[in-house]
Amino acid sequence: MSNFQIITTGIFVALIVIGVGIFSLFGGAGRGGDIGKVEIWGTLDQSIMQAVLTTLAEKDKIYQNAIYTAFSLDKYQDALVNAIASGQGPDLFFISQDNIGLLSDKLQVIPYSVVSQGTYVTSFIDEAQLFLAPQGMLAMPFSIDPLVMYWNRDLFTSAGVAQPPKSWNEFLTLASKLTSPADGQGVRRSAVALGAWDNIKNAKAVLSALFMQTGDFITARKGDTGLLISIFGRDPAGGNAAPAADALRFYTDFANPSKLVYSWNRSMPQAADAFTSGDLAVYFGFASEYVGLAARNPNLHFSIALVPQLENTPTRITYGSMQGLALARGAKNPQGAVVIAQMLSGAEASSALLNKVGLPPVRRDSLPDTSASAALDVVVQSALISRAWADPNKAATDMLFKEMIESVIAGRSDPLQAVHEASGGLQQLLSNQ
Repeated sequence: MSNFQIITTGIFVALIVIGVGIFSLFGGAGRGGDIGKVEIWGTLDQSIMQAVLTTLAEKDKIYQNAIYTAFSLDKYQDALVNAIASGQGPDLFFISQDNIGLLSDKLQVIPYSVVSQGTYVTSFIDEAQLFLAPQGMLAMPFSIDPLVMYWNRDLFTSAGVAQPPKSWNEFLTLASKLTSPADGQGVRRSAVALGAWDNIKNAKAVLSALFMQTGDFITARKGDTGLLISIFGRDPAGGNAAPAADALRFYTDFANPSKLVYSWNRSMPQAADAFTSGDLAVYFGFASEYVGLAARNPNLHFSIALVPQLENTPTRITYGSMQGLALARGAKNPQGAVVIAQMLSGAEASSALLNKVGLPPVRRDSLPDTSASAALDVVVQSALISRAWADPNKAATDMLFKEMIESVIAGRSDPLQAVHEASGGLQQLLSNQ
């Protein structure tokens, strides 16, 4: 045989071996028979997840194979990493866009032979594409928690404002109407909690939404390798400007006493506390916070609306916190795990999750009837326009965002410089992965 024939034959043999390996692992992943016990780990409350599984098992006994274990947020990652390293990990584990960078080497990619990329893209909301890699799916989407705008109807009415703002430009006039200054540079009643970091729990989500609305999606994947790269601080149109700097300037202006929109500062209480006490007109929070906000003050007259958008832009975007089910590296029951992951990404599971915790479907092909609930209608619309970015290291990027905001507020940097410094930090973070 010639050298070319030997090399060609070797390549075909290698492909056959790889194909047999993939088939042996996932070839039996279709529904049928006893799939065996499937162990799932995550941070979703034990009682909630168990209630979802129990509801689903009433219709299909296959869900009885899923055994769920909940962990606290502060212990989850370490417990998962150590368990997988010792060969004692779960079959499936929950992963989100803000820990996908740190946990990507703890999962097995589910090949497109199980669910085609075309079926995946048409079935799930756009944000679910964060879980796609060149070789297959990093996770099967399970839940989406979109960022929405909570607004105090009484404060709006008293100020003569009939409707919540639909664009960010409307906040420029809204702030002066709804903010009540106190002595000195203080604020007694605020229009909106924007501009700071420490007392705005969702500052990173709000600022991320602003960045993405300008066209800056912060990170992306290289098409050939799937590796995360930084695109933060670049001009999507290819010029020298940084639209992210304009978004950062807009955000921090609300904490600048010299600006007309000034309505917040670092000495004020937590944003959610100010809203439930009736001293904050607009609070940006996640859909999952709705029940808790209502319970803290039953007399609070509030509604929810879509997060405002940039004017004259055809694409609407809000931030979404997404959870997916990833197949653990070294899973003891990979075939059964893939079956359960597919089913928990299905329409019935989405419906059960909506009924138990009020989270909207992660699927675009199974939207619920929202005609009887104005709040649910907003949440479902927000889910459809939810986007996010793959975070390489949540704790590290939290510090980048905090420094970016506080350096502008303190006058150490202008917004453009702060964005460039954060961009450099993000690039260095990704280069160390």
